[in-house]
Amino acid sequence: MVFDKQIIAWSKKLTRYEIARVIGARALQLSLGAPPLINPKEAPVKDPIAISIVELLKGLLPMTIRRRKPDGTAELLPISKILSPDNRRYLETTLKSWALSKTT
Repeated sequence: MVFDKQIIAWSKKLTRYEIARVIGARALQLSLGAPPLINPKEAPVKDPIAISIVELLKGLLPMTIRRRKPDGTAELLPISKILSPDNRRYLETTLKSWALSKTT
């Protein structure tokens, strides 16, 4: 069944909405005083969003995504396990372009 193949392919990477939610939640924590899990100098700019992206890329965030399946059940997926190469490439490109725009 085609629907099953789509679910399997979808479950192997974060959606853009999940990425935005994770980065936003961690950036909020950082802005409220949570200690960063990396040295802030590792981020291209000193911004909570950039720091949270670097933490996500390094697999340091102990967060899970709860996904609902079509049958009504839910699954918990650690974000470090489902960060795909496409997700990584997107986040790295975002950091590079952000660093370039902040320096000019």
